[in-house]
Amino acid sequence: MKKAAFLLVFLFLFSLTAYAGGQSEGCLKIANKLYVLQNKIVDKSFRNLKKGAWALYSTESGDKTKAVYWGLQKSPKTRKKYYMIEFQGKPAGQVWYKLTPKDVKYGAKTYRFWTLEPMEIYAKISGSLVYISKQMIELFMQMVGGRWSTILKEGVIVSPPDCSKLPKITVTIVNLPGHKGVKATIIESRGNGAKLFCSPDVPFGFIKAVTKHERGSPHLVDFAFLGGSRLISEAEAAHAKPIQAPNLPGGLKINGITIQIRPAK
Repeated sequence: MKKAAFLLVFLFLFSLTAYAGGQSEGCLKIANKLYVLQNKIVDKSFRNLKKGAWALYSTESGDKTKAVYWGLQKSPKTRKKYYMIEFQGKPAGQVWYKLTPKDVKYGAKTYRFWTLEPMEIYAKISGSLVYISKQMIELFMQMVGGRWSTILKEGVIVSPPDCSKLPKITVTIVNLPGHKGVKATIIESRGNGAKLFCSPDVPFGFIKAVTKHERGSPHLVDFAFLGGSRLISEAEAAHAKPIQAPNLPGGLKINGITIQIRPAK
């Protein structure tokens, strides 16, 4: 799978760190800003979106992926209710998420951060639709050391916090083709200067990430709150073949690790 095209990074899927502490007023202030921002994005840019809301992302090389929101639905395989986003690119796939609360206590106050936990994936691999269970997602993440993508990894709230690495938080206005004056928050690392641009006023909250050393990450180029279409039907997903446990060696190389992925017979 193409990391740049398919594996997008959204704020609520980031390993977001709550930088706070009862001993530091500055830490508590930053933590409160992150708390309000993350929950607002999860609520406005995910949970309460209408079916068909979409966001289009592009890389510097021109690879494009459209993420389309389909909301709370029953999984064709497990019949459990999860929130589904379909990613329409090369390859195409669906990731089914569960909203998971993370309670963190700082002093006398308890913060409840809402994160997304990936539960199931339906993906088109080499022309075939395959089903990837929660157990296989976790196994895969263990094999690659959690380095491949935050889209497959549940959001993490760090506790106890590290007040020595407070990020810088500022507000700016971002202009996109057809969308002028989008109010965005910039979360900037004081360590490496990496910047995350996010906003609850766009589907999924993610605008772009800027780093000094890595190029080609996707950025938002267009969006709408309705009109998206579905590529993988429920009937097609119901017949997806489950992924077997990877066989090593002689398979797909990802981050220097060789992984063999085959649909079950």
